Amino acid sequence: MYRYNPFGQSPEDFDIETAGSLIGRRIRAIRQEEGMSQGELGEKVGLIANRIQQYENGARNPKFDLCKQIAEALGVEVSALLDPQVASYIGAMFAFFEMETLYDLRLKEVDGQMCICFGESQHDINVSTMNKNLKKWYERRKKMEADILEASSEEEKKRIIHEYDMWEWNFPHSMDKEPLSET
Repeated sequence: MYRYNPFGQSPEDFDIETAGSLIGRRIRAIRQEEGMSQGELGEKVGLIANRIQQYENGARNPKFDLCKQIAEALGVEVSALLDPQVASYIGAMFAFFEMETLYDLRLKEVDGQMCICFGESQHDINVSTMNKNLKKWYERRKKMEADILEASSEEEKKRIIHEYDMWEWNFPHSMDKEPLSET
């Protein structure tokens, strides 16, 4: 049985608990890259350095309007600070930028098409887990496509697509129901 739960808690709880610290990490990285102190950033947005430190450490989570002010003070798009929203191509690009940092995302051009690959590190749990999950997704998608080709009716095709959709919508819990891959 494959048990996907590297953090020992619900993925949703992990996302909610870490959102502030991820925004703070982005603020800190950009501020430092710009050679700005916490006090200087605080002055530009009307806060004391201690408050900027609290945001950067994830002790507090800045509201959207403050994120806009901080982004302006740092000379970046507000999307660079927020968790990416992939419903737009801009949000998707910021998600890719984040994955470049977190999962060693790399771009490759294959036959004129842009492809995304992740690092090959077996020692980095983030990269290793991402590659395992992507392989499982790839296998699941290929099986669904093959099953549709073999389906004898439209109803069977709909059932196959529904099962695949349910697998996606229940990720990572759907991984619990699948045996470990031999690779």
